[in-house]
Amino acid sequence: MASYSSTTPSALILIADGTEEIEFVTPYDVLTRAGFNVHSVGINTAVSVYARCSRNVRIVLDSPSLRLVREFRDEGKWVASICAGTTALVASVATHPDGAGGGKEGSGGGGGSGGQKESARKVRVTSHPSVRADVVAAGWEYADEAERVVVSGKVITSRGPGTALAFSLAIVEALAGRAKREEVMGPMICAETL
Repeated sequence: MASYSSTTPSALILIADGTEEIEFVTPYDVLTRAGFNVHSVGINTAVSVYARCSRNVRIVLDSPSLRLVREFRDEGKWVASICAGTTALVASVATHPDGAGGGKEGSGGGGGSGGQKESARKVRVTSHPSVRADVVAAGWEYADEAERVVVSGKVITSRGPGTALAFSLAIVEALAGRAKREEVMGPMICAETL
């Protein structure tokens, strides 16, 4: 069991019923190898204590609510979602307690205007193509299909099972730098291009 200090990097991974196992387990494993404190948040789960994955594997949740997503974003922490998990990020803004519904992140960088909480802001994302229409209909900027992993502000999103390792390593790089990414990649015998 790892011990974590207040300076240990943290990551939040969103998971829903039907998530592909590789999309959750790969990032969780890679981030743990890199020494991160990883949290899982369930959204759209039939049972509040676990998510039932696509092959019937059950993943126990750290938190069954979107509250943690909003807290992480407001505290300037990273939030990452893969595949249809991006819909949980969208839902966290749609159900924001401020009732703002969120605004798009300004292209000029920074925290935006008007004192709006970070957790109410829409950012540039990607997802599995099957939920793209829902994400776009909610007013989020959707990345070009060629982009397998998207980093926008402190939100990292990815497209699906085939992007799980690239997604995981992007998280490591964002939180701990390129050197840590390369340190983790070495023993995993990763291909140069994922």
